[in-house]
Amino acid sequence: MSIGNLQRWELRFRRAAKADKYTLFRDHLRKLDLPDNPKLLMEGTIRLVQACCAYASIDGRSFAGFLKMQRYDPTEVDDAKYAFTFDLCGKAYARVLVSTKDLYGKHGVLDLADLYGNPWRDYKVCGYYSLCISRTDGTDLDVGELIQLEKVVTDDLRFDYSEDELAFWFDDSAIEGTLRVTLQDIYEPDND
Repeated sequence: MSIGNLQRWELRFRRAAKADKYTLFRDHLRKLDLPDNPKLLMEGTIRLVQACCAYASIDGRSFAGFLKMQRYDPTEVDDAKYAFTFDLCGKAYARVLVSTKDLYGKHGVLDLADLYGNPWRDYKVCGYYSLCISRTDGTDLDVGELIQLEKVVTDDLRFDYSEDELAFWFDDSAIEGTLRVTLQDIYEPDND
């Protein structure tokens, strides 16, 4: 997969959003009680997808399947079961579509720990404050999914960050049918 393919994906993604007048993104933001600015969601999504592809490339993994799944309209992707929506420190938002296979497989492209440390130069921030996980079909996450998603998120983040470096917690009651993950760095006071 080349840079050219990533650029073509971006053009198609922008065209689809513009043709829909950002209605799907506006509805998604409302469902998650995020600010009604779908252009911020589009721009953030593009930046986050680019970051995911860059990390996959660095690790020598293909991102072709991941990129193919990132459509503006989730109904156009048969395998897209979950939407991971990131709050990029209040500067932008990003939605990534994820299949069950990618989520629970060992070779998924979405790396929550890498993204938590990612510098967003356009926004002059690093990482993300929170992440909302919802189903793309609009149904609520069931208890089994909540347990499994919490495990996947915990395993991913704890692979790179210890409990002394990063705190995070889960909330499945703030937004009906959605799992919200809130993250916070832990700073040790300087005793000098």
